[in-house]
Amino acid sequence: MTVAEIRLNSAFMDSADSHTQHVLPVAEEASHQSAWRASAVALFLPALVVAAGYGTLLFALVLGDRGNGPLARVCMIVLVIGVPLLLAYAGLRLSTTRLTLHAAYLEAHPGFPARDPVAIPYAAVSRASVRRGLSGWITGAGSLVIERENGLPVTVSGLSSPDAAIADLAAFRDAVHAPAASATAV
Repeated sequence: MTVAEIRLNSAFMDSADSHTQHVLPVAEEASHQSAWRASAVALFLPALVVAAGYGTLLFALVLGDRGNGPLARVCMIVLVIGVPLLLAYAGLRLSTTRLTLHAAYLEAHPGFPARDPVAIPYAAVSRASVRRGLSGWITGAGSLVIERENGLPVTVSGLSSPDAAIADLAAFRDAVHAPAASATAV
């Protein structure tokens, strides 16, 4: 496949320019699918706080002529090794964390280090709730906990708007179960 073919088959491209046939028009696809990504601020905030804290401590030690001591070395190790590792981890989580609601099921990828997303039919979702930590209260992000009837709960951490995700999840689930409820009522 060439770069031009990849570009033409891109999901971000207008369907009028693409050589592939779509089953649903673009407007219908948007109404049958919703997606949420992780909040960059919520994921990078802990690394930035660690960097600011250790950087301030190192600066104070250097100003106090204690820049050659063991505490200053620990600060340098954290700033040189620890903070870049925290930033890399946050970047990997940002690029992999997502929640996608399809017409018949939801697809949750908890983020790095999880390898594959989890597909959950709406009928298997027993409850969904939001948990927030300190950075979640500051940034508005939160962890979406999806409890299943069969299996362990799935947690998607750091979503940018988890309350909207729960509302849409409830609407999608009700839309999937509504035809079954009306068929039994008849």
